[in-house]
Amino acid sequence: MKRILLLCLSILMLTSFPMTGQAAPLIQAESYILADAVTGKILLQSEADVSLPPASMTKLMTLYLVRRQIELKKLTWDQKIIPSKKVLKLAKTSGITRVPVKPKTYTVREMYNAAFIQSANDAAVMLAETVAGSEATFVEKMNETAKQFGMNDTEYANASGLDAVDATLPGTNLMTATDIALLVIRYIKDYPDVLDVTSKAQMKLDGEVLNNSNKMLAKEKFAYAGMRGMKTGMTDLAGYCFVSVTTRDNMTLVTVVMRTDSDQARFRETKKLLDYGFATFEPLTYYGKGERIKDVLPIKGATVRKLDVVTEGSLYVTVSKRASTREPRFDFSKTTAPVTKQEVVGTVQVADDGMYLPGFETPRVNLYSATAVQLASVPTRLVRAWTAWSKRIEQAIQQSALVNLQGDGVK
Repeated sequence: MKRILLLCLSILMLTSFPMTGQAAPLIQAESYILADAVTGKILLQSEADVSLPPASMTKLMTLYLVRRQIELKKLTWDQKIIPSKKVLKLAKTSGITRVPVKPKTYTVREMYNAAFIQSANDAAVMLAETVAGSEATFVEKMNETAKQFGMNDTEYANASGLDAVDATLPGTNLMTATDIALLVIRYIKDYPDVLDVTSKAQMKLDGEVLNNSNKMLAKEKFAYAGMRGMKTGMTDLAGYCFVSVTTRDNMTLVTVVMRTDSDQARFRETKKLLDYGFATFEPLTYYGKGERIKDVLPIKGATVRKLDVVTEGSLYVTVSKRASTREPRFDFSKTTAPVTKQEVVGTVQVADDGMYLPGFETPRVNLYSATAVQLASVPTRLVRAWTAWSKRIEQAIQQSALVNLQGDGVK
């Protein structure tokens, strides 16, 4: 029995990861995930659906909602805001402030950048109060948005990510690595300009230089080529966390590590994930947007036998570099004439048994007819039907068959 269990475990380990030149790394984190930002395909994960305190990665939702207010023109980047008594008290609390803000006027952009670049807790709370009137009301909006995004294992208690004792609000922020990856992908798709902020190594505020807490940016200690930043986090409950966005060779990867044991460890483990991802996988565009695929749609009762189709968008997939070539799979919903020009006639995808983030699936794109096709004339259809019937009769006659009639004997 023991041998059978060991054999099953060995098979499971061999089939969990693709057979490539680089083995899956051992990641020293309580929870982690590596995913493609475009397709949502999960490339590596462990305990990614376990809810843990995210520390300042909480600010991703805070700042997303602020950015949304900018888009809705309910806030402006140059709008002047003043810290409340609560924010000023937080700014004076030793060990948890990063700026600190002063009793003066700031702009929304300054606080937005400070919350990202230096993970300023007072700046995050100040923005939350500006949007909703109070941090508690803003937290309600955070939780509502999380549910809308399908982040079902996320629960927010404050806007900064501080542990409850420091945030002075009840409850603990909880997120999974999966939910954090979902939020980051949503953020960079909706507001790609966020990467202009997260990639900055430093900023100036009140005459002081604030350095980015992400040490994987260019010229930093753990610099990684292609790193576009995102968000660090650290509290006593959360440990050292980090979510990153990195682009190389037309592929953008999102990584999340939670509850590592040091500032260096979160960057070291992130590097392992990124090295594995870029060495093992690659993006492939099977068809470009608006690409014409010739003679692929079999059409019945038309003046032509096969029809050209056009792709609605790009068919982009993430595959193992050593995976065997996979043929596109067409699924046609229209196979009989007549067909109008640009009519939806089906979809195309590439078979994939991989796992995807919630809300994502194996990539597929719609197909449109390239031209209109009329119904063939009655005589033409009759001739085709007669020809097809004749061929079936001929094949049936030529096919040998053994018939054992009742009464036959075998001698």
